[in-house]
Amino acid sequence: MSRDTCFSFHPGHNLHFTKIDSFNQPRNLVDISHVVDTAFLVTVNGVTDFWYHHNPDRLISALESSMPEGIEVTEDKKFLFVYTGELVERFNMAQEQFSSCIRITEKISKKPEVVAIIKSLHAENIKKLIERGISA
Repeated sequence: MSRDTCFSFHPGHNLHFTKIDSFNQPRNLVDISHVVDTAFLVTVNGVTDFWYHHNPDRLISALESSMPEGIEVTEDKKFLFVYTGELVERFNMAQEQFSSCIRITEKISKKPEVVAIIKSLHAENIKKLIERGISA
């Protein structure tokens, strides 16, 4: 887990796993293209608008790998699903400019005991990977 990892679940950021099953149906096909920075031009049911995502590189990569007609959005136009053939990438989209990412330094800067636990977990995970012959 990087100190630069975003922990926000607000629109335009991460999709919380509990939302996937709750809001994934019905879906509509969508046409989407990257415009600039975090902005994407999206057309759903003939209506075109700007949507935003905090990690445009991840979304661009998924779009480049998408299957024909493999891009869908939920009926409420919040969650984007991109089928790459190997997996389904899910995105929590914002229909307006969104808040800044919440970083680990902001979440734990006043809690050194949490920092110590995270460092310990990382060390243990790296140790397990090395034991299994996987480079860390």
